[in-house]
Amino acid sequence: MTIEKILWGVIGAGNVFEYKSGPALYKTPNSELIAVMRTNAVKAEETARRHNAKRWYIDAQSLVTDPEINAVYIASPHYLHPEHVALAARAQKIVLCEKPVGVNTAQAQQAVDVCRAHNVPLTVAYYRRFWGIVQAMQKFLCAGAIGEVVTARAQLSDLFTGDGERAWLTALAKSGGDALANSGAHWIDLIRFLLGEVTDVMAYASSKFSGWDTDDTTLVQMRLANGALASLTTTRRTPIVTNELDILGTEGRLYASPLSEGRLILQRRGFDPEILDYPRTGVMHTELIAALVPRLLCGESSPVPGEEAVAVWKIMAAAYRSSAEGVRVAVK
Repeated sequence: MTIEKILWGVIGAGNVFEYKSGPALYKTPNSELIAVMRTNAVKAEETARRHNAKRWYIDAQSLVTDPEINAVYIASPHYLHPEHVALAARAQKIVLCEKPVGVNTAQAQQAVDVCRAHNVPLTVAYYRRFWGIVQAMQKFLCAGAIGEVVTARAQLSDLFTGDGERAWLTALAKSGGDALANSGAHWIDLIRFLLGEVTDVMAYASSKFSGWDTDDTTLVQMRLANGALASLTTTRRTPIVTNELDILGTEGRLYASPLSEGRLILQRRGFDPEILDYPRTGVMHTELIAALVPRLLCGESSPVPGEEAVAVWKIMAAAYRSSAEGVRVAVK
């Protein structure tokens, strides 16, 4: 059956939907927002009105059985991802799930398995892959612009003091982690996407500066299959906002800072540094949705299948284990 338009229903149309993804679902060609779901009826109705959705619901089951919807975007709390993915898959809906997909590797795999069993595509919202700056970095790396990659360093920082309406974010059983599993997951994905598979890790995770159940600061050191070394430092306890990725090669350097603003410095042996700009075109998910919708309409495979979430979770699980046990841990 040919699909002429992607008709979205959103489970968990809260903060992420409001500020990062929502407009992309209805501003992208051949993509329309049909309904939103929030557990609070007043908020659900307000969100639907604000984003011109036709309908709103307060339970996920009602949304996935809406006959007009053919795709479900899941932006609910992490611990509810497996349940909501399963509901959508069993209703034969296309599934787009927010990262990290569950609170551990097993839950991410459950999401993959249930979608496979019901023959529906599962996409994980690792949207940074599609930003112009990341696409440019990938092209430079593939072209050998900086030679062989020797080392890479990712740094992410901001100030998060908790969220009373989203207390689950700092509850380990419901989020899976914070500095790494919530904020850092995107950056683990970028390291894999740009540089290749991670073979083993050593890590430190701390909640000293927050007292949370989850980590507020994490340092992960990674060895890649190609022999390069990479690190990720992420903290939620400083007012200084950083998001940068620095890749050094045998012939040069790619330095993205801030990555979110599309600023890239390319340095090559024998050439003056080049300052390049790749501004985003909308909210953070814009480029992902623009790439995803045409593929779904043509029946092509997902550009970021659920297996990518499993791979990221394996690295994060190894990092948390390394921190807890004080040992180097193989990713497998």
